[in-house]
Amino acid sequence: MTDALLVLALTSAACALPGVFLLLRNLSMMADAISHTVLLGIVLAFFAIHDLSSPWLLVGAALMGVVTVLSVELLGRTKTLKIDDAIGIIFPMLFSLAVILISKYAGNVHLDTDMVLMGEVIYAGLDIVPVFGHEIAVSALKMGGIFLLNAAFITLFYKELKLSTFDEETARLIGMATGAIFYGLMTLISLTTVAAFDAVGSILVISFFIAPAGTALLFTKRLHYALFLAVLFGLLSSAVGYGLAVHFNASMSGMCALVNMVIYVAAVLFHPKGVLTKRLHQAHNKTRLRQELLIIHLGTHTAQHRYSAENKVTEIAAHLRWNAAEMKRVRTELERDDILTRSGDYYLLTKKGEARYRELCAAYFL
Repeated sequence: MTDALLVLALTSAACALPGVFLLLRNLSMMADAISHTVLLGIVLAFFAIHDLSSPWLLVGAALMGVVTVLSVELLGRTKTLKIDDAIGIIFPMLFSLAVILISKYAGNVHLDTDMVLMGEVIYAGLDIVPVFGHEIAVSALKMGGIFLLNAAFITLFYKELKLSTFDEETARLIGMATGAIFYGLMTLISLTTVAAFDAVGSILVISFFIAPAGTALLFTKRLHYALFLAVLFGLLSSAVGYGLAVHFNASMSGMCALVNMVIYVAAVLFHPKGVLTKRLHQAHNKTRLRQELLIIHLGTHTAQHRYSAENKVTEIAAHLRWNAAEMKRVRTELERDDILTRSGDYYLLTKKGEARYRELCAAYFL
């Protein structure tokens, strides 16, 4: 079972790094396209060599990923379609062709399209090799290698990737080989996708490419921080998904994809500029302003007459145009903070409240 967790963790880390650049380049759907069309590369390579265990299947799949990117780029450059539209045309066509070839000419071959799509990482521990006296899952070794390859590529070409991602025009003007950088990145994405096929399936691969990177970019706009956070969120979703899958006896790949979504939605709601965070901040500001308004009202009228009619318990809500519930909520909060007290039929400021009143006058009126 620990082999499955290791494979999940390494796969998430390997996918998260290039996933950040996919999102920044507005090419998130490209990961979906590549993860499906590489199946055609596997099928064509199998027809050529007739060996499901051959490494040439990985090569064929990676090449098909590059072909997918080239096809989308060429179709997009015609200016008749947007890139997203081109992806929507190319990848269903190539994936459908792969499914047709499998069903027509490889019906007796164990090349299961459902397994490619959904995967089942729990089987990773069935294929192991000895490494320094320890048995390690082959999938873990492959994904570990892919992670190191992706990390090395991003480290070596960090400046080029950063500039070509954020300002491609400037990168071209200074003579940077933006095309080579782009297709190098796409080739790595193809390799990453194919390497994860037999372990986690393409659905989880897509989730690992997009969700951790998307979550990371909600919290930071600095590229190096985003890369680190994407890997961190990928590892978190792997660990939580693994634990929940074991507890509920469910699909690990499916559970990890679900956890990815839950983490992303939670981030959308609660990140510093998230939907609920903004609501909570607005509510807090509204409450603070109401408290300050009541303090200023009491302080102003107390200065005129300690027991001013405007400060009477029965009158003050009407003067402020608040309903009874609003008045009770604000009064309770100020009493709790030892700013407001009640003296008979009147509300008065405590010493702490008077000090707060002077601070507000200095802030608002001077």
